[in-house]
Amino acid sequence: MFIFMLPKDVMSRYKCAVLQCVILVLMTVTIAKAQWVETNDIPYNVGHVFSKINRLRSQYQEPQEESQQQILVNSLLYNGKSVDHTTVTSLLEGVRQLKAGALDVNVSETCFNRTVQYLEGLMNRQYWAIRMFDASAKLPSGVLDGNFRWLGSYSECLAVDAYVQYNVTNPDNTTWTADDQFGGQYCTGYVGIQQPGLPPATLSIGLCVPAGCSNQDLRHLLNAFISILRIKSPLLDKAAFACNKQDRPLNSGAIAVICIAGLVVLCVLIGTIYDIVHQNMGFNHKPLIPYASETKVISNGAASISVDEHTPLIHSQKNVGYSNSENNGANGIMHKILVAFSVYTNGAKVLNTKQASGALTCVNGIRFLSLSWVIWGHTYYFAATVTDNISSVTQDLMKRWTMQVLISGPFSVDSFFVLSGLLVTYLTMREMKKGSGRFRINWGLYYFHRFWRLTPPYMLVLLVYVPTIYYWTNGPMWVSTVDGFDPYCGESWWTNLLYINNVVKSKKMCMGWSWYLANDMQFFVISPLILFPLFWNEIIGVGVLLATLLGSWITTGIVSNVNQLAPGSPNQAGSFDMLYVKPWIRIGPYLIGMLVGYILYVTECKPKLNRLTALIGWMVATATALALVYGLYDVYQGHPLSNDVGAFYNAVSRTAWGACVGWVIYACCTGYGGFVNTLMSWKAFVPLSRLTYCAYLIHPIIMYVVYVGRETLIHATDVTMTYIYFGNIVASFAGAFIVSMVFEAPMMGLEKAILRREKSA
Repeated sequence: MFIFMLPKDVMSRYKCAVLQCVILVLMTVTIAKAQWVETNDIPYNVGHVFSKINRLRSQYQEPQEESQQQILVNSLLYNGKSVDHTTVTSLLEGVRQLKAGALDVNVSETCFNRTVQYLEGLMNRQYWAIRMFDASAKLPSGVLDGNFRWLGSYSECLAVDAYVQYNVTNPDNTTWTADDQFGGQYCTGYVGIQQPGLPPATLSIGLCVPAGCSNQDLRHLLNAFISILRIKSPLLDKAAFACNKQDRPLNSGAIAVICIAGLVVLCVLIGTIYDIVHQNMGFNHKPLIPYASETKVISNGAASISVDEHTPLIHSQKNVGYSNSENNGANGIMHKILVAFSVYTNGAKVLNTKQASGALTCVNGIRFLSLSWVIWGHTYYFAATVTDNISSVTQDLMKRWTMQVLISGPFSVDSFFVLSGLLVTYLTMREMKKGSGRFRINWGLYYFHRFWRLTPPYMLVLLVYVPTIYYWTNGPMWVSTVDGFDPYCGESWWTNLLYINNVVKSKKMCMGWSWYLANDMQFFVISPLILFPLFWNEIIGVGVLLATLLGSWITTGIVSNVNQLAPGSPNQAGSFDMLYVKPWIRIGPYLIGMLVGYILYVTECKPKLNRLTALIGWMVATATALALVYGLYDVYQGHPLSNDVGAFYNAVSRTAWGACVGWVIYACCTGYGGFVNTLMSWKAFVPLSRLTYCAYLIHPIIMYVVYVGRETLIHATDVTMTYIYFGNIVASFAGAFIVSMVFEAPMMGLEKAILRREKSA
């Protein structure tokens, strides 16, 4: 105990060893004597002996951690044969041959000299060399469970501080002593593994090497060591290296982003300060209270839909405003622009839980729970590369019927499509009914409003994320992985701006999860082709909608059948591009949402069903949803569907799920929701639903930074992943609130101020 409490100072190893022996002897004698005198009932002052120990400690002070760690490392690494003297001797002899010019190798002088010093230090059991070796990865357990990432100790490697002296021989055979000081550098070696009948895998090995060695230096040194040790391995011949750089100067893109972000934050600060001062200087005669002048409510006595013309289609940012400028006459455009950037006002709007009486609040719950389902699936998906038991976890998930909800997570996105189709149809029909003329509404503003509401936060997140993510954190997996997270953003970002990234350069997509935004925008763009027929002629409109739905089914079935993409089949490599992101495949739930929205518009949310019919509707919807979620359980047990049956499932399953969600919304709206409507209408869902859009944008980025910035792998268990999942939920919505305050809400306020000014003019 006292050994580890010794203070730090400089002391020779000899004196330190003597001191340790003396302390151990004194402690042994003290304990033995104390036991003897206690047995014989003799009083004894133990503190007298310990005071002698303290005096010895004060005379010889040395960083005891080094000597103790050396003893431990020597016993484990050397006596335990982790460091093979024969191998190190062979390597050192080979390096000396390289040094003498007997072997030709293209390695920088700095890297070469420091590698020699490292091997010599390892042979001489120098602490810094042993620590560098200790920081490098060793063969771990769990390889058969998929542990192909051997990280070593990143922090320990960076903590290495070597000071060496060595003799340098001049051409005239005179020698002189040189010194060098360097630290450890963390690098990752990659070795491809290919076994017959198994997919290729990559083994990554963390290496702590002397600073100053480049990726090419390590590649050449490996070739030299292979030659020296006479190793024959085709895998090592193709090995690659990636070294973490501690000095990472900001590039021009990152500097530009920081300047832009700083300007936006400055605007937010100015707007917030102005708003607070303005409201506390007596300009407002009424407290901040929600007003409903912009909120339209269609009621049937049992339930209603609270919507407005600015309701976004992904999140329900109700225009619950605050009666400030209207009460004091401060209606100038500059006032509105400043308040648009105010966190004080925007935060109150987002966090407000009040809604009109009888509003369709179940939409808030559906929206939040759907995104929670998305985040749950992504929690496992993004953790796959940083898990040390991925093989066993994957097999376990497939075998457990309780985890079919996780595996069926892609249905969660179809719920968003239903909501989007429902809202665009219901709101547009109401506006067309109030309008006049051939086109009824201003279709230019129809498209501009949609583009303006979604694009600013989307593009600003993309703008901040792409140039700067490299600098957000660091770790053994960071630099070697971050370039591969979104490697195509530099060449395909413009497809995101135009919302065509799911059909143009879809195999090189930037922000891979943004495929949903592209689909949703494309469906919105073509929606008037169905809305016009629905408005003017119900039969023709419904016929066009059903014909489009049938065409989507047929297209999906053909694509699935031709490419053999049945669920559970081994040929799933191209399913993401061919089946998952294409609009002609994913439009089914959106069309169902449009149909439900049209029904709500025609019926004005009035009950049209008897209790028995409603009960049957709930039973059919519940049975269908359960069949979709759990129906493929047997498939994942090794009994794949036939190609034809799989094609049919791929064609209709998403539409069937959309019909289930559509029924829930319809039933809640018309008074048949029961406890489901009560649960989904919890007030806490109201502000959370307003943040779903921003949370969807940023949650994969948050997960990636947290996962890949780790210094250790995750051992996935139910408890661990559940804990991580709830952390992801909290972090995603906390980040979404910040993004909403800085990017989304100000843009919405600017649009409102500018467009209303034009209307009033």
